[in-house]
Amino acid sequence: MALVIYDQGYRIKTPVKSLFAPRGVEQLGASTHTAPAGGDRDHEKEMVDQSQQHDIAPSGQGHAQGSARKAASVYSQTGGDNNSLEHRAYIPASLIMSYPIQSVLEGSKIQSALYKMKQYSISHLLVLSGTGRLMGIVTEKLLLQYLSYQGAQEHTIEDTIERCYSTQVITATPDTNIRQLAVSCVEHHLSCIPVVEDDGTLKGIITRTDLLQSLINNEWLDSR
Repeated sequence: MALVIYDQGYRIKTPVKSLFAPRGVEQLGASTHTAPAGGDRDHEKEMVDQSQQHDIAPSGQGHAQGSARKAASVYSQTGGDNNSLEHRAYIPASLIMSYPIQSVLEGSKIQSALYKMKQYSISHLLVLSGTGRLMGIVTEKLLLQYLSYQGAQEHTIEDTIERCYSTQVITATPDTNIRQLAVSCVEHHLSCIPVVEDDGTLKGIITRTDLLQSLINNEWLDSR
């Protein structure tokens, strides 16, 4: 039921909180994509590492972020933690996850990724290898940041997405309680959480919209 991290398509044992601090993942480790030396590439690398799949609030919204973290903390203390799950409704991720998953292959062009996001009215895509391994998540925000960067080298929609996504992704298993997913989305500012089997097989994806719809349409998240 625990959340796990995939890095470049491989499941790693590092605890989620070690790499994804509850304050919004503003300081992820360096991207595993190697960039050539030079100011432009260093800036791109730093830009990508600071965003990942998270919706980081703009400056001036520190109070809002603090409120969200406080809400997540209170929620956890009153029933969101693992110690009290047995006293509350247990609903597995598999019941609300979306499928099929919208994705893009490694090496795809930015133009292709943006077109697919517009086509399905979404703001993120899973990045998959040729064999179907989860390699990362690319967001519309990251793509637009990359395209808007004014450096010595011009960026265009004909470039590939390789410098526009992070390889470290928080995932859930089909039996992860949706309470834990809701808390994690608030704590880490996640826009989505892929659902992956223990053997690495992608089963679906849960977005914040999925969680909100579940809360609105059902009483699953209410205490009993």
